[in-house]
Amino acid sequence: FSFRLRIFPSVGDAGFVSLILPAVTLAIPSGAFVAQLLAPSLRATRAQPYVDVVRAKGASEARVQLWHAFRNAAIPTLTMLGVLVGGLLSGAVVTETVYSRLGIGRLVVTAVNNRDVPVVQAVVVFAAFVFVVANLLVDLVYPLVDRRITLARSAFAAA
Repeated sequence: FSFRLRIFPSVGDAGFVSLILPAVTLAIPSGAFVAQLLAPSLRATRAQPYVDVVRAKGASEARVQLWHAFRNAAIPTLTMLGVLVGGLLSGAVVTETVYSRLGIGRLVVTAVNNRDVPVVQAVVVFAAFVFVVANLLVDLVYPLVDRRITLARSAFAAA
C-alpha cells in the first residue's frame, strides 16, 4: 500500500492519510483477538433456548442477532477490551517507531535512551490511569449491555 501502490505514506506526519497504516497495524492483532473471543461466544448464545423463543415470536434474524444474541455474547469480549487497552499502549511504542510518528511511544523510547526517569515515570502513571479508566468504562457499560447486571444502590446499605 505504501511502496508499490503508493496509496499511503509509510513514514511521517502528512495528515489523516498517514494515520491509516499505523492504525491498521495496531487494529489487526486486537481485532483478531476480539473476533476469536466473540465468535464462539456468539455461537453458544445463538444456541440458547431463549433465542428460539424470540425467533418463534417473529423477530427478524437481524434483531435476533444484534439485539438478543450479541448483547449476551458481548460480555466476555467487553472484559477483554479493557485489557486490550494496555496492549494498544505497548504496541504504540513499536508502531510509532516503525512509522516515524510522534507520540507517547516515541516519547518513551527517547526518555529511556536519555535515561530521563521522570518522563518514564510520568508515562507509566499515564498508562496506568488510561488502563484504570478503560476498565472502569467497561464496568459501567456492563449494565447497559446485559440487564441482569445491575448497579446495586443498596450494596452499602446491606453491609
